[in-house]
Amino acid sequence: MAAQRASDIGMVCGLLIPVLGNFAMLLCKRQRLVHGEPDKATATAAQPSA
Repeated sequence: MAAQRASDIGMVCGLLIPVLGNFAMLLCKRQRLVHGEPDKATATAAQPSA
């Protein structure tokens, strides 16, 4: 019973870590956009290549 519970906790943590990482990345991106810093992906795409 305890091994199954530990396995379930491990599975939930394994799923939550990437979700929280993506959420943190989106928050950082939002902060940059709110404060007027250009987004790296769109800034490089918007510049014409010579």
